[in-house]
Amino acid sequence: MKNKEKSKVLGSARVILRIVKDSANILHWLLLATLLSIGSAYLAMTAPEILGNLTNQIYDLLDANIPIDNSLFNNRIITLAAVYLLSALLNACTKAVMNYSVSSFFTCKIRVKMSEKIARIPVKTVDTTPNGEFISRMTNDVSIMGGSIHDIFGVIINGVIQLVMISIIIFTQEPIMALAVIVFVPISLVLSAILASKSEKHFDNSREQSGKLYSICEENLACFDAVKIFSIEKTQNEKYGKVSKKYADYSAKGYFVSGLVSPIVGMINNLSYVAICIIGAYLVINGRVNVGALVAFIMYTKLFSGPLESIANGMSMIQSTIASARRVYEYLDGEEMDEIEPEGRGDVRGEVDFVDVCFSYVEDKPLIENLNLHINPGEKVAIVGPTGGGKTTIVNILMRFYDSKSGRVLVDGRDITEMSRVDVREMFGMVLQDTMLFSGSVYDNIAYGKEGATRDEVMAAARKAHIDSFIDALPNGYDTEINEDSTNISAGQKQLLTIARAYLSDRPILILDEATSNVDTRTELLIQQTMDELMRGRTAFVIAHRLSTIENADVILVVDNGHIVEQGRHSDLLKKDGLYSRIYNSQYPKG
Repeated sequence: MKNKEKSKVLGSARVILRIVKDSANILHWLLLATLLSIGSAYLAMTAPEILGNLTNQIYDLLDANIPIDNSLFNNRIITLAAVYLLSALLNACTKAVMNYSVSSFFTCKIRVKMSEKIARIPVKTVDTTPNGEFISRMTNDVSIMGGSIHDIFGVIINGVIQLVMISIIIFTQEPIMALAVIVFVPISLVLSAILASKSEKHFDNSREQSGKLYSICEENLACFDAVKIFSIEKTQNEKYGKVSKKYADYSAKGYFVSGLVSPIVGMINNLSYVAICIIGAYLVINGRVNVGALVAFIMYTKLFSGPLESIANGMSMIQSTIASARRVYEYLDGEEMDEIEPEGRGDVRGEVDFVDVCFSYVEDKPLIENLNLHINPGEKVAIVGPTGGGKTTIVNILMRFYDSKSGRVLVDGRDITEMSRVDVREMFGMVLQDTMLFSGSVYDNIAYGKEGATRDEVMAAARKAHIDSFIDALPNGYDTEINEDSTNISAGQKQLLTIARAYLSDRPILILDEATSNVDTRTELLIQQTMDELMRGRTAFVIAHRLSTIENADVILVVDNGHIVEQGRHSDLLKKDGLYSRIYNSQYPKG
C-alpha cells in the first residue's frame, strides 16, 4: 500500500512538472504577471504602515489634547485610498494577463495537440473508445488544466511572494510577534497537503464518470431516431441518471475534502490573531511598542492570512487539475500508428495479393486465417458472405486501418506495410454504405474527394453521379449548407454525394460497400451503369449484400469465418450449389 501511495505521489509530481513544461511558451506572460503581482503586493504592504503612522499621530495628538489637523488626516486617507486603488488595478491587470495567455497560448495549444493526435491514433483505439470520452478530454479536462496555470503560477507563486515580503516586514518590525504568526504556517500547509492528497482519488473518479456522461449524451444524439422509435427514453435517462449520480457523488466527496482546507486554515489564522493580541497587548503595556505599530502589525497579519489561504486552496484545487491533466496526457501519450514519410502514390496498376494473411480483433479469437488471394489489375472483385464472416475485415486490412498479424498484402508487388498509410490510402477511392458527410456546403462535401479541385471538376463529378439535377433544385445549388446531422437531405441523396466524391477522387483502386443501397431502383440502374464505367480499367472491391449487383464481377469471393470457401464467376458458383447458391436463392427464390 505504501509503495502504491508513493507511486501515485510521484505520478502527480510528474504531471505537475509536465504542466509547467507545457507552459514554457507563455513564460514571458507569466513573468509579466509575476511582476505586476509583486507591484500589487508591494503597494498592499505599504498601506498598513501608512495607517499605523496615522493612528500614532492621532493617538499622540489626542493624548496631548491638541486639535487634529484635518488637512493632514484627509491627505493620509487620500494617499491610503490611492494605494489600495492602484494595488487593485495591478491585481486586475495580473488576472487579465493570466486569462489571456492561458486561453490563447496554453489551452488552445493543448487542444491543437489533441486534434493532431487523432490523425495518429490507431483505428482500433477509435473503435473501442466512446466518442464522448474523446470529447470530454478535449473540452472539459483541458479547460480544467487551464485553471491549473492560475493555481500554480497565479495563486501559489504569487502567494509565496507575498508571504516572503510580509515575513521580512514583520520580522523587521517586531520579531517576537512575527514568530507568533510564522509558527502556525507549517501547520496550515501540512494539513492542506494531507487534505489535498485525500481529495485526488475522488477527482480521478469524477473525471472518469464525466467521460461516461459525455459518451451517453453523444450516444443519445447520434441514435436519436432509434431512441424515439423504440421508446427507450426512460431507459436512457435512467442510464444517464446513474452515471450522473456517481459523478455528483465523487465530485461532492472531492470538493468536500478539499473544501475543509479553507475553514481549517481560517481557524489556525484566528489562533494567530489571538496570539498577536495577547503578545501585542503585553508589549504595549510595557512600552515595547506603540499603538500604531500594533495596528499595523495586526493588518500585516491579516494580509499574511490571505496568501496563506490562497496557497492552501491552490494545493487543493490542483488535485482536481491533476486528475484532468492525467487523462489528457494519457491520451497524448497513447499508442500511435507507426508511420513513415509519404513518397507519393506514383503509378499504380492495381495488382493485389494476399499472402498467408492472418488477423484477429481479439487475440485468442482468430477471424482470418491463411488468406491467399491474387487479383489482376482492372478486375472487379465481389466479396460476399454471411454477416461477421470477414468481408469488411479484408477491406480494413487492405486499407491499413488494421495491420495483419502475419502474412503480407502486396500492391503491385510491394508490401503495403513498407509504404506510408497516406500513400496506401491515396490509392483507394471508397463509397461506403454508411454515408460520411461533413458540416458545410454541398460543394465542399464533394470537393473533399480531391485537394484543390476546381468547380468544373466538382460539377463534372456530380453529373457522373447523376446528382446534378438534385443539386440544381436546392435553394442555393452547390452552395447549400448541409446541417450537422444532414437532415436537410434524404438518405439516398447523401449516398449520391459520397459517390460523386469518389468520382472526383479518381483513384486507381475502388472499394464499394453496397454503394447503391440507399437509392431507388431507377437511380440504382443509372448509378450502376456509371459505376461500371468508373470501374472500367480499375481494380475494384465490391462488398455486396444484394447479389444481383455483382453478377458481372470478374471473380466472386465467398467468405465465411475468415476463409474463402468459394471462388469464381456468378454462373459457375450457382452450378456448385454451395454457400453462394444458397445465399442467392434465399434472395431470389425460384417461382
